Amino acid sequence: MLDFLLDFLFPPKCPICGGYVERRHSWCPACLANQLQVRRLPLAADMGSVFDGGVWALGSYEGGLRDVLRQLKYDGRKDLLPGLHQFIAAGLAELPVDLGGSGETMLLVPVPLHRDKLRERGFNQSELLFQNPFQALQIAMGRALQRERATVPQFGLTAGQRQENLRSAFALRSDRGVTGRHIILADDIMTTGATLQACGELLRRAGAKHITGLAVASGRK
Repeated sequence: MLDFLLDFLFPPKCPICGGYVERRHSWCPACLANQLQVRRLPLAADMGSVFDGGVWALGSYEGGLRDVLRQLKYDGRKDLLPGLHQFIAAGLAELPVDLGGSGETMLLVPVPLHRDKLRERGFNQSELLFQNPFQALQIAMGRALQRERATVPQFGLTAGQRQENLRSAFALRSDRGVTGRHIILADDIMTTGATLQACGELLRRAGAKHITGLAVASGRK
């Protein structure tokens, strides 16, 4: 009864276009289709050698998808997570990587936040975004990495500056569970790719058999 009254007084709306939807916090079919742009991103040779499964983006970092990601990340809008989970699940279904029946060999590893940023924000957005959709596929999440040093945003830095910015920024928490596994290294947004590469190199040295990178959104085409 309470849900009925809530829907009557405040009809559920798509967070992208504001149109009516049947389920609260879900996206309308048109926006889901428009925002979904699953693609393999172009990589330099050194990064390609780390990510033998490629690096994939589920959408472009623009428009409605960019807005809801920013609201989650900077405004703490966790109420937007169900729609984002719906989007990610739809993207995973289009991903030409075999995620079915691979729960024993695959491991989801989100890119970690530095403890100061985690304390300030209260959550790691990459964990919140990906854990639920991968759990539905029976693929476990592992916190195999930790962020040792706070870094400045990578955007606008030269290649040399990006490398220096990320030098010793990440470390392995443990190589247990990594050796011989297919790692899905996941982040909310991919810009330069330097963060994913730094994390991927650590996981490769720890014995990961295959590594696939995954971002909710990227500005790369």
